[in-house]
Amino acid sequence: MAQTLLIVWRESLEAALIVGILLAYLGRAGSRGGVRAVWAGAVAAIVAAVTLGVLCGDVVARLDPDGQELIQAGILFLATGVLTWMVLWMHARARGLKGELQRKADEALLTGRRLGIATVAFVAVFREGVETVLFLWGIVAQRATAGAALPLVGAGLVGAGLAIGTAWLFFRGFALLQLRTFFRVTGVLLLFVAGGLLTAGLNKLIMLGWAPPLVARVWDTSWLVRDDSVVGAVLGALVGYRSRPSLLEVLALAAYLPPMLWLLRRADDASRAPAGVGTGSLPHAA
Repeated sequence: MAQTLLIVWRESLEAALIVGILLAYLGRAGSRGGVRAVWAGAVAAIVAAVTLGVLCGDVVARLDPDGQELIQAGILFLATGVLTWMVLWMHARARGLKGELQRKADEALLTGRRLGIATVAFVAVFREGVETVLFLWGIVAQRATAGAALPLVGAGLVGAGLAIGTAWLFFRGFALLQLRTFFRVTGVLLLFVAGGLLTAGLNKLIMLGWAPPLVARVWDTSWLVRDDSVVGAVLGALVGYRSRPSLLEVLALAAYLPPMLWLLRRADDASRAPAGVGTGSLPHAA
């Protein structure tokens, strides 16, 4: 639940900020047609992302059990890579996001084609939507239970609601809302989530016999926190906790987290550097 809420909140907020920037800019420009085009593009992107997720799920369901496990492992690795890239990209590029969106909107207005504005909104929201579907699919594969998808719906709706509320507060100009801090904290948490997805993928390969565990059990902390306990479930969702990890999983997590956290720190420092001319910085959103 916590893992799903965090991912949907973060991804939906990015999409909401993009749509909000376009709507605010076009509204000030007096382009009602452009505003309608933004909404049309955003709605179409959400429908397309959900449809894509349903179709891919149907294809995987037709495979044999071992094939499904192998595909799920691939999804977990892909989700790890995309989630890592998304976090680092957002920290490195958020400072110039506002100016980039306004430039694309200006180009579309100059040509007089509302389709161009709708396309800008569609591409931005569809990217976030596909990433969200991929991450949620990875969470279902990580849990590997028939009812795993049911709690995701409620947590996803709560996360989307929080994202809309957070974006609304931002555009209302609430001084206490610091999106820079929000993205920094959630960025660290999401890298731990990505590390958990990585080890879950490796665990599936180990169970299939495609990867050696090296050492089957490095330690056993089930006496303190069991995997199926409430605390264990929360820690597993947020930091990839396993009470009985293999050596391969421990080494993979140790090789992944330190360099990724270092790259995140570098991206965060770069986003706080003085903006150059025409960067169109987005206040508090780096």
